[in-house]
Amino acid sequence: MNPIILDAGDVFFTKPVLHDSTRDSEKYRASAMLMGYEKIGCDVINVGYYELAAGLTFLLETSASTKIPFISANLKSSKTNKLLFDPYVIINRNELSVGVIGLTSLLPATERDIKADDYIETGKIMIDKIKNQVDIIVMLVNASQKDQKLLTKAFSEAGIIYTSGSTLLTRPMMKQLDGGPYLFSTGREARYINVTELELKNDHDPIINVSYLEANQKYNQRKLDRLQDVDITKALDDIYKGQTNILNMIDESRNNMKHAKDQLKNPTNTLYIKNIPLDAKIIDDEKMLEFVNQSLAVCNSLKN
Repeated sequence: MNPIILDAGDVFFTKPVLHDSTRDSEKYRASAMLMGYEKIGCDVINVGYYELAAGLTFLLETSASTKIPFISANLKSSKTNKLLFDPYVIINRNELSVGVIGLTSLLPATERDIKADDYIETGKIMIDKIKNQVDIIVMLVNASQKDQKLLTKAFSEAGIIYTSGSTLLTRPMMKQLDGGPYLFSTGREARYINVTELELKNDHDPIINVSYLEANQKYNQRKLDRLQDVDITKALDDIYKGQTNILNMIDESRNNMKHAKDQLKNPTNTLYIKNIPLDAKIIDDEKMLEFVNQSLAVCNSLKN
């Protein structure tokens, strides 16, 4: 297995504005995060709001120090009006060509060296530019929770949108557009890692979100089971005869289950997601654990 590892932004610092008392420890934290990403094989980092906290010079020096691509399609130099980073990367992995576009709608009000083009219009331009070169387009978007509601409509030709900047965790049961694009947020403070398993056999059929459909079936079956508990010897329609609201709910659950079952019949292109909590159940890699502990110790010493 050789996964593509992506970060949608807001990874470097704990706060969007650095204070003098913690500036050194925060900068060391950013460098340690980058070293950790190098160890695990991160493929690309989208420049988000938090990455700008230490200023443009630090960000450019940091991005130049690593082989991990930093991308942003809409951040430009205020002086030259040129892009500060590559707008996208194309990753070829397991016979699949993935175009990854980076965007942000968030820019510190105090930032004078950077300006941001409209991220929606820029994203559409980038999609048009690379859509015929890749099997699927993935958007990495750093945006507020309010702005994230616009993304699936704005980037309808994308396959998957990963976001940062919101505290909302996207769970498999949450309703998504049939066929995509599918939008995922891992919530606050990197408490979860989103793992997406994608299988594409052609570029004609829609991508079926298997995880949602399976969760939807289980949810609706539980609703029917609870209603059935009243009397297991009778059919639901007989138990609730004359109770229109409950009968409508039963019909809706049955229809939802049928729809899910129909979509799960021999799907061509499939997507399955799961959120892995970064808690004590994670089995530690000894070398990585040692690296993390050493990094934390240095951070703490720099605060004093």
